[in-house]
Parts: sequence; structure tokens; C-alpha cells
Amino acid sequence: MEHHSFSSSGPLVSPAPQPNKATFRRTSRSEGNGVCPIPGIPADILRMRVKEGSKIHNLLQFVSNRMQGRGGGDSTRTPVRQVVFTGSGRGITKTITCVEILKREVEGLHQLSKLHYKTINEIWESPQQEAAALTVETTVPAICILLSKDPLDPQEPGYQPPHTFSVPEDDGGGHRDLLRTADRSTSQHAAKRLCPNS
Repeated sequence: MEHHSFSSSGPLVSPAPQPNKATFRRTSRSEGNGVCPIPGIPADILRMRVKEGSKIHNLLQFVSNRMQGRGGGDSTRTPVRQVVFTGSGRGITKTITCVEILKREVEGLHQLSKLHYKTINEIWESPQQEAAALTVETTVPAICILLSKDPLDPQEPGYQPPHTFSVPEDDGGGHRDLLRTADRSTSQHAAKRLCPNS
């Protein structure tokens, strides 16, 4: 659920109307730098920000290569041991889908999931000089999911141990077939296991 509040740079109008796209246009948009609710996240951790329009195949190919020490033109690259996926609003479902697929790509991953809220600020202006600009503040749900090859605290709310998946050996096309399932939402059963940050 999204929550909206409005303020005007001119005389206050109460209640402030929803910006009409016919007379107002959005001139800027910024997201609050909310702190990730997962405790102890290293500053240099690999972060994957998933948006509504992100290509799941590209995200998974990049992070899978990094976690398995492939790519980048350096065959001896040290594999990363942790990655955190973040998404908000309509990007939450895609974030969970990325996590579920990656857990099948890279075995033995511990998971820690937290739900929180973040603030988005938008400036709407009208070409009519007498109309004051509107600032629209929206609060949207967001998710932060840590995947780690190293053990995590099992007592932390939102923790999930590694799962054993029965995936057949890669026959040359299995990897590509798995990535093609990205558009199929696996979030329904995953979301039930998520624990809000208390």
C-alpha cells in the first residue's frame, strides 16, 4: 500500500489535490536513502538494486558470474560470498524472483529477508505561471534480501537455511531454461516466509 502526502511551494491548499497529468508534469524524482534493515551489512557488499523494469536475465547472469568467480576477463577473480538484493514498490515481486532463481543457480546460500518502507519525493510543476509546484511524498514498501555462502544468525527474524533443490545436471541448455523461468513469479510461496523487520 502506498501513502501519499502533498505540499505546495505557494499558498497551502488543504487537502492538496492529486497532480493532474494534463496540467502538471513531473520534473524530478528522488528516493530517500533508507538504511538497509539487515544488521551487519558490509559497506563493500555486492548490491543488486532491482527495479520494475529490470531485466532478470541480465541481473542473474551478472551476479551468478560474480558469485562463481567468472567473467570480467579475469579467470582468477575471487568469487563474492555475499550479495544483497533490494527492491521497492512494484519491483518487490521481481526481487524475490531473482533471489529464488539464484538460490537454484548457486547452492548452499543462507538467506535473510527484511521488509521496510522507503520514501519517494516527486516535484510536479505546471506550465501555468500562477500554479504553484507540488511536492508529492510517497511511502512504499521495500524489501532487502541478503544471500550468503557463509552461515548467518539463524535466530535473526527472516532467516532461511540453504535449501536442497532437485535440479538435473546441466545438459547445455538447462542454465538457459532456468533463466527463462524468471518471468514466472515464484513470489507467492516466498513472500509467506518473509519476516518484517521488527
